[in-house]
Amino acid sequence: MIPSSLSRLELPPGDLRAITLHWTAGDYTRTFDAYHFCVRGADEPELCVTRDVRENMRDVRIAPELPYAAHAAGRNAHNVGIAACAMAHASPADFGAFPITGAQVEVMCALAARLAVRYEIPLAAIRTHAELAIEDGYFGSDADDLRWDVARLHASSEPVDPAEASATAERLRARIGALMRNERLRG
Repeated sequence: MIPSSLSRLELPPGDLRAITLHWTAGDYTRTFDAYHFCVRGADEPELCVTRDVRENMRDVRIAPELPYAAHAAGRNAHNVGIAACAMAHASPADFGAFPITGAQVEVMCALAARLAVRYEIPLAAIRTHAELAIEDGYFGSDADDLRWDVARLHASSEPVDPAEASATAERLRARIGALMRNERLRG
């Protein structure tokens, strides 16, 4: 179920070139302003705007004292962050009391599609935080400074690895791509 707030969302003009998908590592209600959008709630999620996308419509390394959403280490310039409010105290084997839900994933994908069409962001520039962490050397789940969001969508006793993270991201991009085609048709 896509919340009505998504259809009413006003998107300002500007230069966005990438989208990064996250989870907050919190409960279903708490939003964080490190992201532009948080998907709050489990079964009937709502979309919360937590930062103005215009803050990241620039090279944030120039004048870093100005406000921006710092959601992807070193990759925040022209990059919008979307996070599911979920995964508090989660591990790859046990998603805990606040597992990411299919409904949250669907809202994240629908929002990513809308943003991608609006800002002409290529599908390949829609990535998970896990993918960025793999490239930048901080992927994993064994320490607080490692990231594995969104490397898997269901708990498994198998260790989380880069191949699984990439496969999960490809499945998310396939869904977003289908939603982008629908978004263009509605145009």
